[in-house]
Amino acid sequence: MLTKKASLLRVINNIYFKKNEPISLVHFITNRCNARCSFCFINFDDPNTFRNELSLDEIDKLTQNLGKSLLNVNLTGGEPFARKDIIDIAKIYLKNSTIQSMYITTNASLPDRIENFAKVINSIDNNLELNFQISIDDLPENHDKVRKIENLFDNCIDTYWRLKKLSLKNVNPVVSITVSHENCDNIKNIFEHLVSKCKIDSLKCTIVRDEGVYKTPVEKKRKILESYTWLTNKIKEMTKEKKINNYNSESIQGKIHNKKDEIAWKMVNDMYMEPKFISPCHAGGLFGIITSNGYVYPCEILENNPLGDLRENNMDFMKIWKSNITKNTKNFIIKSKCNCTYECALSFNVLGNMRYHPKLIKGAFDRN
Repeated sequence: MLTKKASLLRVINNIYFKKNEPISLVHFITNRCNARCSFCFINFDDPNTFRNELSLDEIDKLTQNLGKSLLNVNLTGGEPFARKDIIDIAKIYLKNSTIQSMYITTNASLPDRIENFAKVINSIDNNLELNFQISIDDLPENHDKVRKIENLFDNCIDTYWRLKKLSLKNVNPVVSITVSHENCDNIKNIFEHLVSKCKIDSLKCTIVRDEGVYKTPVEKKRKILESYTWLTNKIKEMTKEKKINNYNSESIQGKIHNKKDEIAWKMVNDMYMEPKFISPCHAGGLFGIITSNGYVYPCEILENNPLGDLRENNMDFMKIWKSNITKNTKNFIIKSKCNCTYECALSFNVLGNMRYHPKLIKGAFDRN
């Protein structure tokens, strides 16, 4: 729901007509991470990977120039809680921007920091949707082995239940499974363990993609897709049974989100094995990326197409967003019919494309 910080008419005009201000940003606040996942796209062997993180003063300056339509920011990494000043970063976004929701993608290796973050930020603004996406990709022993952190699985479950037991308005933990070559052969057992033994009742999934230094083993792609399809169908089934609750199933907004996820899952299914254009992408218009060292990109996939360096533009994000480079990149995305299975971008493409609205509207008024 929009608050007084964001004008509903301005947001609607931007999403459906102008498309010249971001409604969602992914901000990599650090590349530092205590895990070393085999499917991670970050090049940890490059010493430059960890250099030149944006300072709090720089983040303060850039967040004053994000337009007036920004509804969501995803603070990620690396491991975002590796930055001890993450609470200060969140406070800056609350102070300077129009965000209505904040996602934190975490490996949950630091439960105390995460719990404290939730308490502090919720005490400042309990209308903010504060969503913690906790990454769990395998059964306990193998999860720790793949991510190379001892007792990590236990910390994930501990973090999930700490956040649940806070019972704070709009604080929402969810387990997120990345289906990859590491776990695709065992996805049913992993799901069963999480739901039945760990009693997880908020669960999402993504599919691994080629990015950075990671390349999907070709011989595993078919099995990865099969496992992803099984998992998304299971989540859909249990959502209707109200055994999984990723959103408020009684609210129109929650029902729209559930339908949006279903549409995005089908798009991934249609594109994963044979990439193809389905609908226009709004990266560089409604959606974008800020890297830890201050570069702006339209999305993670177009990693060779930076839109600009914030430090070279006096930390003025909208100057970059409205530049000729960005306009040319948006034209390239449209004319080339750029397509991918990047779920963050797909979500906002669904919301920003009129062709999907009949399904979204129907989903909003469906009775489960």
